Amino acid sequence: MSSRNNQDRFGSSELTDDPIPAIVEQTQPTLNFTVPVEVVDLPSRGQFYPEGHPLHNQETVEIRHMTAKEEDILTNKSYIKNGTVLNKLIDSVLIDKSINVSDLLTGDKSAILVAARISGYGEEYAAKIPCPSCGSVAEFEFNLEEAKIVNDPDECPLVQDGTITKTAKGTFLFALPKTKVTVEVRPLFGTDEAKILKTNQMRQKNKMPELTLSEQMKMFIVSVDGQDDRVTVSQFVEAMPAIDSRYLRNTYKLVTPSVDLAQEWECHSCSYSQVLEVPFTSEFFWPK
Repeated sequence: MSSRNNQDRFGSSELTDDPIPAIVEQTQPTLNFTVPVEVVDLPSRGQFYPEGHPLHNQETVEIRHMTAKEEDILTNKSYIKNGTVLNKLIDSVLIDKSINVSDLLTGDKSAILVAARISGYGEEYAAKIPCPSCGSVAEFEFNLEEAKIVNDPDECPLVQDGTITKTAKGTFLFALPKTKVTVEVRPLFGTDEAKILKTNQMRQKNKMPELTLSEQMKMFIVSVDGQDDRVTVSQFVEAMPAIDSRYLRNTYKLVTPSVDLAQEWECHSCSYSQVLEVPFTSEFFWPK
């Protein structure tokens, strides 16, 4: 074969021994989205967590803004059925994975849920409200930005004047007005909520009513006149005068840090008004 034919074949008047250049693959740049992070103020200010807990004396906690991943959690039928959907959501948005959702105080969980809801769908939450006076149903729009932290025990007048004593272990002591018995109470944690939920589910399955106020009081009462065995606490609660029971519940609220979502509502048909509290259910995260 002549060199002329080779030149014609390769379209070049000069043949070289240089290697054929490698084909460079053009790859698409990888999309890199950073999910925003938000700092949430904790109602407890970390005061009631024991030493060694990730939130011990921590006034804030960091969460990620909600994404499609959290929407999948909210629509998971198994989570909804067994009552763990909100815990799963909180666990997903928490930055610090060493925090066990079950160990969170009830008030702190509420603060995280409100912040997560605002990050995902905004501060407006519309709900249909039936008027207890005239029966008409109207839509009311809650503004979640108006939620405020309440019941800081350090600012409670009854703590400041010594009527309620705050102990070093994060409990509170105060005397009941009629029996003069000194009770010791503590804030409820996620584990307590889980017990209440499980018990209510079992009672519902057996066509029994939900836990009474007395049963719930037994959970947050630590001791009665220094006696902390559960039999004594249970017996006292069941025999407690109504005036003491009411005082106990109201005083307990004063020293339990939480988030206040109550807002004034007025019926457009009859002008009846009442204070409404936003319910924390899976529907709370689905704007209408």
